Amino acid sequence: MMTGITRRTALAASLATSLALPGIAGAQSWPERPLRLVVGFAPGGAADLVARLAAAEMGRALRQTVVVENRPGASGNIATQAVVQAPADGLTLALAGLQLVTNPGLIPQLGYDPARDLAMVGQLTALPVVVMASARSGITSIEEAVARARGPGVTIGTAGVGTSSHLGAELLFRAISGKFEAVQYRGGAPAFQALMSGDTEMMFDLVASYQAPAAAEGRIRMLGVMQQRRAEGLPEVRSFGEAGLPEAAMMRSWQGICVKAGAPPAAIAALHEATRAAVRSAEFQSRMKALAIEPAESADPAAFEALYRAELQRWTTLIREAGITVT
Repeated sequence: MMTGITRRTALAASLATSLALPGIAGAQSWPERPLRLVVGFAPGGAADLVARLAAAEMGRALRQTVVVENRPGASGNIATQAVVQAPADGLTLALAGLQLVTNPGLIPQLGYDPARDLAMVGQLTALPVVVMASARSGITSIEEAVARARGPGVTIGTAGVGTSSHLGAELLFRAISGKFEAVQYRGGAPAFQALMSGDTEMMFDLVASYQAPAAAEGRIRMLGVMQQRRAEGLPEVRSFGEAGLPEAAMMRSWQGICVKAGAPPAAIAALHEATRAAVRSAEFQSRMKALAIEPAESADPAAFEALYRAELQRWTTLIREAGITVT
């Protein structure tokens, strides 16, 4: 029987072996220097918080510093280009998200091919999308929203062309053959304000902490979450599955880690294990759940790659069929 000391010794040896990168001259283990995690959004938002929590936990697992670098702009495209232009050594990471699967359809001159130039490492979160109605709209259920859309149509406030709030509406109303008018705002905050004031009738948005107080005050109604089961952060809100809506009308956003394609397989494997350690950490679990964000890990890099490619196909097709472009 192995003693505790022997077990720890074997585990340490196994970890060292998994991090070894043969073929890199002079390198005994990986990573040999700090890593950089590039985030395509401004500091202070939910994406930035996810990135910073993940960076801290991944750094502990890798025994190396992971520095977060915010490079907002162009719907996250500036940050992605920074990773594509970096060496393929696995030391430059990007916070992957829905923008990676929508930008290829929205931006004609993307400057890179995500399916060719990026390698998915591991998932971190799953983000439910909630459908809300203004109290002034008179819509009290998702069934009433569907009926209104199939009749005269509804007005939808969005955070901008091609955002999840816009694409969620496209997804649902195309699936049920409904009509809507999109009113584009410069961000989620003014779109939500328009919903509360009754300037628009409905809004699709990632679950966020500011929604529940507005619902409690009676200014908005939460009609449903766009997934098969109820969201952990909104247990009182019905799911699309409960409402009998088709799978084609459902969506969830997600976040994870990716690197430039061509990174050493051992580096990708080590990074994936670090994402799993981050997701399982008590700090990450508690902070995500406080934001109604669901921690989610992938079984291996191939599983996250499969999710990414399925999402890329889905959203590229929808954007093309709907004729959506960003100018």
